[in-house]
Amino acid sequence: MARNRRRYGGYLVHAGIAILFLGVAASSAFHAQRDVRLGPGQSTKLDGYTITYRRPTAAILDDRAGTGAPISIGAVVDVRKGGNHWVMRPSRNYYAATDGSGGAIGRFFTGDSTSEVDLRWGLRRDVWTAIQPDLSSLMGPIREANRKFGNAPGRVQALIIAALAQRYGNQAPPATFRFIVSPLIAWIWIGGAVVLLGALTALWPAAEARRRRATSLAAARLGRELSRA
Repeated sequence: MARNRRRYGGYLVHAGIAILFLGVAASSAFHAQRDVRLGPGQSTKLDGYTITYRRPTAAILDDRAGTGAPISIGAVVDVRKGGNHWVMRPSRNYYAATDGSGGAIGRFFTGDSTSEVDLRWGLRRDVWTAIQPDLSSLMGPIREANRKFGNAPGRVQALIIAALAQRYGNQAPPATFRFIVSPLIAWIWIGGAVVLLGALTALWPAAEARRRRATSLAAARLGRELSRA
């Protein structure tokens, strides 16, 4: 390999491309996805996995990351297949409406929101899950809170918002989940790494080339010294 880095680097590049294409083909052909509405305690099946919505979660964030999302609502989900079992925690972050729509309290629930996807990855397959909570049960209490506490101090409003989030956690309606199983996704990245390794191998100068270059530099330096003498 040291004598002919270009040849063996090219072999690695071709092998990496084959691995990458295998990952792309498998993840596209055997991709499985399901959108389902589940209440706490209910289950669904996808590609041999049993997925159970255990309980809702609701938290008031301290926003140390500076995202501007004060509320996070999500779920604890159990995933089982054969002897394997793990827990996933997808969530959705809610941002306060900048235009004030929804009222002093409701704007924290009616602004933009982003999904925090949970992922379980492996060499054989990746499992993804995301959640879309149903906040319709909070609309009545939010209107009442806007009416009673719309002009209250910020500390009081924060307590009301926390109570509303906790109400969802205690009395959550069914939520909509998206579950995705994608096989061999990791091999796309592995193939890309092999391609990069092959390219570096092919471009790395051989020992003979380095010796010739060192000899040429030494000869040029000696020539300059002799010309000055």
